Amino acid sequence: MRVRRLGLGIKFSILVIVTMLLMFAAYFAWRNQAEGAQAENEMLEKAQILSQEMDAMWDFFEANQHNFAKDANGNYTLYCVIAAKAVSKFFTNETDYVIHYTNVTTRRPADAPDAFEEGALAALFADREATEVYEFTTDVEGRQVFRYVKPLLITRSCLECHGEPVGELDAYGFPKEGQQIGDIAGAISITMPLDVYLQGMNANILSDVAFSVMVVIAGFSVVMAAIYLMVSRPLRRMEAQAANIEEGNLNVDFLGIGYHDEISELAMRFESMTKNLRNLYANLESQVQARTLQLTEVNETLTSQRAQLADANELLAESYQFKSDFLAIMSHELRTPLTSIIAFAEMWEQTHKVLDEKELVSIHEIQTNGQILLNMVNNILEMARLEAGKLELVCEPVDLADLVGHVERTLSFLAVQRNIEFTTVFEHGVPIIYADWEKLRRILENLTTNAIKFTQKGGRVSILVKKKEGEEAVVLTVSDTGMGISQKDIDLVFDKFTQADKSSMRRYRGSGLGLVVVKELVELHGGEIAIDSVQKQGTVISVTIPSGEKSWEELS
Repeated sequence: MRVRRLGLGIKFSILVIVTMLLMFAAYFAWRNQAEGAQAENEMLEKAQILSQEMDAMWDFFEANQHNFAKDANGNYTLYCVIAAKAVSKFFTNETDYVIHYTNVTTRRPADAPDAFEEGALAALFADREATEVYEFTTDVEGRQVFRYVKPLLITRSCLECHGEPVGELDAYGFPKEGQQIGDIAGAISITMPLDVYLQGMNANILSDVAFSVMVVIAGFSVVMAAIYLMVSRPLRRMEAQAANIEEGNLNVDFLGIGYHDEISELAMRFESMTKNLRNLYANLESQVQARTLQLTEVNETLTSQRAQLADANELLAESYQFKSDFLAIMSHELRTPLTSIIAFAEMWEQTHKVLDEKELVSIHEIQTNGQILLNMVNNILEMARLEAGKLELVCEPVDLADLVGHVERTLSFLAVQRNIEFTTVFEHGVPIIYADWEKLRRILENLTTNAIKFTQKGGRVSILVKKKEGEEAVVLTVSDTGMGISQKDIDLVFDKFTQADKSSMRRYRGSGLGLVVVKELVELHGGEIAIDSVQKQGTVISVTIPSGEKSWEELS
């Protein structure tokens, strides 16, 4: 399904609108913050001036207190505090401002502080350095107001009613508080409404919004017109010509598109490209015919070669099968007489107790060569089965102690004949493993036979069986003190029909299949084989075989 595209005009419109909206949001956020700061400064200045005027009026009454009339008891008929509260009352009645004298504890209920004044008084008493407390808030009617509280300090004239001694009744019958000059006597609280200021601020914002919208509309119209004339319309003309090229019509004209800008340069490039396409297309048909003829000839040649290759592969498969069948048959047919020869040699040695040295040497030579030849035949037979994919594991519980004992009994005569010390070590804790007994016997016999064959007289060959630490596996290690293998030849010992000594006059006989069969049988068990050898010092070959029954279930 083809997705409906968005034109450049719409994309630019969205971009411009989003940009303008973000700019408006940022501007009005800044404007609102600036207006708030300005309102706070103006209201604070007005409150400070008003409080200073009230302080001046208070100071005037205090300075002229002695000029006021006294009653029969010698008390003044008018005190400064009474005059200040009366003036604030008149001022409150004539304006929307509220001036209130208050304290934490008051002599009249009307002077009791509200919630804001209580907080302000607490702040002033806590911090004697503070000179004022103010903030924007709402009054009980829900209007936005500016609250201002300034502390009033005890002066000399105040001591007559609020000084010492504590508890003595003043002229109005109230007990004195025992305050000193400079103590906080209370506070003047001024409440100023913000209605008029907010109306003016909103009017200014609305006028700014109207002007900004007009500017944006005008700028947006100019930008969109320019985009249409200089971008959208030339691109649409180029799109129409490109559609003609897509349909196979190369007789198009890109000249005159654009206004001497990047689009006009792009149009000229398309014009040059179209001209080259027309020239190429003129010779394309003949070139296609020539190439088609060449491809036909090549395909015919490839078809002939493919048929020859198939015939060769068939002959090769037949030859390979003949070889495998021949090896399997010959190996099987050779095993029976070889086994008989070895058995008759052993019977001859056991039944004829009195043998001269020459006869004894001959019997041992028959046994040794028969065993070597039987191992070679067995290896050839195993390799033929491996290559044919017919070799499978027949797993059963295997006691490695019995297996090692069998190999020791079978091959010990080879070590005795060559005067080689042959030992086996079976460590404690080796478990009964689940494996193919016959395949393990073949692995151990091949490794031991090789070790004996490549060890000089007087050397040592040993078999070590142990459990691998931290894993469900056992390790069979065959080590010798023989000729060893050079580092460059270690990888070659696993190649078929290969020995480290490749010369035609090599000293040690063999088919070169022993270690190849071992490696294949180890990997068939899911194990690993490792060789560590030093030339003229000896070789250590370790075979790791999994011991858990679970591993064989996974392999199968």
